[in-house]
Amino acid sequence: MNSLKDPESYMPDAAAVAEINVHIDAYNGQRPTIYQRCVIFAYIAMTIYCGVAVALLIAIYDEDTKGKVFGALGGFIIAGGYYLWKYVWKPLRDHQLSLRYRLFPQIFAFIDKIQYSHAYQPSFLDDLQRLKLVAFTSSENDDLIKGQHESMDFELVGTKLIQGSGKHKETVFSGIIFHFRLAQEFPGMLVAAKRGSWWQRTMQEFWRTARYDEMSSGNRQLDETHEFHSDNFDAARPVIAGPLTSVLTWLGNEWHGGDVRIALWHHDGYLMLPSDRDYFQLPDLTQDVHFDWDVKPIVKEMATLLAVAHVVRQVN
Repeated sequence: MNSLKDPESYMPDAAAVAEINVHIDAYNGQRPTIYQRCVIFAYIAMTIYCGVAVALLIAIYDEDTKGKVFGALGGFIIAGGYYLWKYVWKPLRDHQLSLRYRLFPQIFAFIDKIQYSHAYQPSFLDDLQRLKLVAFTSSENDDLIKGQHESMDFELVGTKLIQGSGKHKETVFSGIIFHFRLAQEFPGMLVAAKRGSWWQRTMQEFWRTARYDEMSSGNRQLDETHEFHSDNFDAARPVIAGPLTSVLTWLGNEWHGGDVRIALWHHDGYLMLPSDRDYFQLPDLTQDVHFDWDVKPIVKEMATLLAVAHVVRQVN
């Protein structure tokens, strides 16, 4: 893949950079004024809110002998203060989001039919549950990019997948998830994932929740670290024995963000690339955006991500 060998080849040309810088300059020019307004609004709003909260707490303190109402009200006040704080900074977040909507289609011009959206849940996340790639109850989605690159139709989303709620809330995945059309249909389902711990496997067997469609890759070292599942062993065996094993070995050496998971399902492919990084992050809301420092790295990251997806797409 050219994008993996030379990400610089995907950089916008001089004319495109000039147009991109027009949008960046407009953003940087308006940002300080919007920021100052948010600061003033935050000071006024939080001062009034704290004053009202203290008055309410004092009013019920003497009447609430058991402290139940006082504690509950205190919890509501903390939660209300958190949401109010987020609300007062919303104009500044919206200002940066408007730049992303203008910027991303231009810097990713090498992606055909590109569509960008933010904070939407793509429908393909439901497939991850069906394929048992990961169990989760909710998601927090960031950037969603859809398009076509070198004949590969794809969607990718930066997301956090969450299991449980409240005190039992746990992030089970954080990173990039790709959904793409395979170069050739796989007749069934094939999943490759990092093998769970000894304790997880023991509990699955004890409670009879383990999956019985597991098969060997033929590579003893890989089987110790990964598990493979399929509903079509005959079709899966040559894929696992050759291309998929090579890809997992390659990803293990090249991808350092965490344990990669792959699924093939008829015409569809799924690739989970865990990472704590935000791959399309712009600077903090208090800072200006610069093309060389902030935008060029995003283009390089996208080129690399697409190259990885192309490698996985060819395993069948």
